[in-house]
Amino acid sequence: MCGIAGFMGDFGREVLGAMNKRISHRGPDGVGEWHDPQSGIGFTHCRLAIIDPTLRGAQPMWDVTGRVVITFNGEIYNYRQLKRELEGDGFKFRSDCDTEVILNLYLRDGPSCLRRLNGIFAFALWDAIRKETLIARDGLGVKPLYYANVEQGLLFASELKALLVVKNLEKTLDIDAIGSYLTFLYAPSPLTMFKSVKKLRPGHALTVGGDRRPREWRFYEIPYAQPISEMSEAEAIAQTRYYIEKAVRRQMIADVPVGAFLSGGLDSSSVAAFAQASLGSGQLSCFTIGFEGVPSEEDGAVADLPYARQVASHLGVDLKTIYVNASMGDDLEEMIYQLDEPQADPAALNTLYISRLARENGIKVLLSGAGGDDIFTGYRRHKALEFERYWSWTPELARRAIRSLGAAASKDSALGRRFSKAFQYAHLTGDRRIIGYFQWITDEVLQNLFSNSRPRDPSELMLDGLNSLASDVPALNRMLYLDTKYFLTVL
Repeated sequence: MCGIAGFMGDFGREVLGAMNKRISHRGPDGVGEWHDPQSGIGFTHCRLAIIDPTLRGAQPMWDVTGRVVITFNGEIYNYRQLKRELEGDGFKFRSDCDTEVILNLYLRDGPSCLRRLNGIFAFALWDAIRKETLIARDGLGVKPLYYANVEQGLLFASELKALLVVKNLEKTLDIDAIGSYLTFLYAPSPLTMFKSVKKLRPGHALTVGGDRRPREWRFYEIPYAQPISEMSEAEAIAQTRYYIEKAVRRQMIADVPVGAFLSGGLDSSSVAAFAQASLGSGQLSCFTIGFEGVPSEEDGAVADLPYARQVASHLGVDLKTIYVNASMGDDLEEMIYQLDEPQADPAALNTLYISRLARENGIKVLLSGAGGDDIFTGYRRHKALEFERYWSWTPELARRAIRSLGAAASKDSALGRRFSKAFQYAHLTGDRRIIGYFQWITDEVLQNLFSNSRPRDPSELMLDGLNSLASDVPALNRMLYLDTKYFLTVL
């Protein structure tokens, strides 16, 4: 990953250096700044060099005509195809990196170029002719982007902490975001813990002109409203294999070594298998985590290491393991600092340890199976939703009784907690009930936690998203839509 930051407004150049310092851990391979006092535009970039790691790929980068400049974090997987297309249209390049492809694609197509980008990205691009800045975040929100309005103008950055260098940034807590965090264990876009700071929503862009007021628009939406195709099991397996293999091969494009996370689960094992196959005679470097002491299944935990070893042996990949114990709690403070916002999933610590190990072994890029459960219905909430057809006909009075029974279940065991959660929202129907599967506390408990100002209903954001789908979209697809649009963006 790289780090980007910048502003549009009456800021001094020193703000760029201060912002970059806050996110320098994102890119140790280079630092760049560009500032035009006349237009009031400033971009900064810290680089993790993956494609064309030479100085030709340094940022902020201008196109060869000197019209547009960009600061870009991410990777465009179809950049080679787009480059051939643009060269055929007469556009010139002086690098082999995907960054310059975005510049020329914008010159040809304008802001609609976003719909042609297959990849993960967050970037800001200044057009010196239009006197306009385009800021965008990829369709699934893999790359983060925060922005804020202050008296001097607009600020943006890969991490919230970079915005805090501007002293007059309002730091009032957002009660609605806190309510969402307590309910879902995270605050979905555009909310952050500060009222004045927003997360750019996945698949959205900001256009900022001379008035420095951002105009937000959507260029991508998750296509969960498309008809469900009927196919045989053999055909489904063949197509799944084809698209996963295609995605993995596409993401292996790099001018530095690529490795992979490996837990031994179906998702990471599939990614590792296709990545190893794409290397031919080479050996893929994989990384996993082991615990000193066996995780308790009573607490719902399962040790990954034995499965990771089996898969590594079967595939013939090189597996390296980092062992952790209860002392990992000492790193919580660093984890919170890096994440910017509170998050209840300690798996971020595992990612931190594995990433450190990979870097020590010369690996700068790791493929991950994150999202497999969310796409292929691997969570308990997906199973629970499927079973609803057996009791959804139950009268409301009976469902309320079931809810009370679940609430009275013992919480001393994983089974009891799961039973209680499964029926916690038995009294709800429709989209409200689907959203209930994502909640960790009831609305009644949430409201009782606040003495004065109370948050708005945390379900409203998700309801707005579901309302954009046709009414005949099945319940499972509606749940998967929420998984992808809101839950996955915080991983």
